[in-house]
Amino acid sequence: MKVFLNNPPKNFSKVIKNLGQFASGFLGQPEKLSVCVTFVNADEIHELNKTYREVDRATDVLSFPTIDNVGHGVIDVSLYPYETDFKTGLLNIGDIFICLDVAKSQAEEYGHSLKREVAFLFLHGLLHLFGFDHIEPADEEEMSKTANEILSACSIER
Repeated sequence: MKVFLNNPPKNFSKVIKNLGQFASGFLGQPEKLSVCVTFVNADEIHELNKTYREVDRATDVLSFPTIDNVGHGVIDVSLYPYETDFKTGLLNIGDIFICLDVAKSQAEEYGHSLKREVAFLFLHGLLHLFGFDHIEPADEEEMSKTANEILSACSIER
């Protein structure tokens, strides 16, 4: 998986790219996938949240999938010939927006590092793009378990 970053905090690019690569492999996803991650401020994510979710407040992370992967199965890139970049062969599965302002306050609130919080938020957004959800309690438990396994395997602990 190729992770494209916009406005990443210093020293976080490698962590995010490695986490994306590992998570994709952990879930058995093909290498020919890409995701775009953009870091925004509280005003920007507030506007995105209001516009696209009709929620009038800032949030920590938003995901916008470009494909529908209900059931979070392995993505078959060949099913998306028109969505796949003909030059690179990469299928962009979506965009993730992370609010660094909210991430900083949550890291303090939860008593862990900003690196851990940003990694968690990126992974949370990525799991949504892979089709995970947390609407139902069983789905939330599965998503949380998967996220914790991936973070632990990458030595990103609280």
